[in-house]
Amino acid sequence: MRATESALKRLKTNRIDLLQLHNIRMEQVSDDTVWETLEKLGERGLVRYYGIALGPAIGWQYEGINCVTERTVTSVQHIYNVLEQHPGAVIQNAATASGRDTMFLIRVPHSSGMLEGHYTAETKFPPNDHRSHRPRAWLLNGVRKVEQLRFLERSNRTLGQAALLWLLKDQRIASTLPNIYDEKQLAEFAASSECPELTDDEIERIATLYDANFGIQDDEPPKFKGTMELAETGTR
Repeated sequence: MRATESALKRLKTNRIDLLQLHNIRMEQVSDDTVWETLEKLGERGLVRYYGIALGPAIGWQYEGINCVTERTVTSVQHIYNVLEQHPGAVIQNAATASGRDTMFLIRVPHSSGMLEGHYTAETKFPPNDHRSHRPRAWLLNGVRKVEQLRFLERSNRTLGQAALLWLLKDQRIASTLPNIYDEKQLAEFAASSECPELTDDEIERIATLYDANFGIQDDEPPKFKGTMELAETGTR
């Protein structure tokens, strides 16, 4: 309550349209007092809607599924893109299966820049860039996958725009939150709505490639941070 009131003062407003719990953990998912407090904020008119923002610092499949099935959240913000569909798709499908009308805000829609289509095997990241700490296999395999997605590029649609349009094809997705570094990139992404939509054949081709891991044999299974399996708690 105190944090919300302080945020309102800093924002110089009397209401927050959407309050999201950042990196929510299972102890908060199962804590009724957290959700009762959010309801009270709504009753006082301080918050219109509330939701959650997931990962990647902690597990988030478990948290996301329990939130969309056991709690009433307007939105879920999470990582999801053509190359990284797990566990985002699982959470979204859990909401649909539960008959929830939860909307999704997508973070990292370009898979840390990979889906902008500019990386090569020779790409070097600055030492202070988080991508410089990733295994080289992440870069090499990512470049190989992106090359198989070049069919999405047209004279009036870049790969980066296609990556956003793939997400927005899903009616459950309210908006995307791409990282933007300069005015040129801003103009490119903002113009996505003026580009040709992805066809059903293109969507199906992406699904086929993803299901086959783009024909790439990983040296080791992908590693995910945190809890990636649904566990039993008092709330389920």
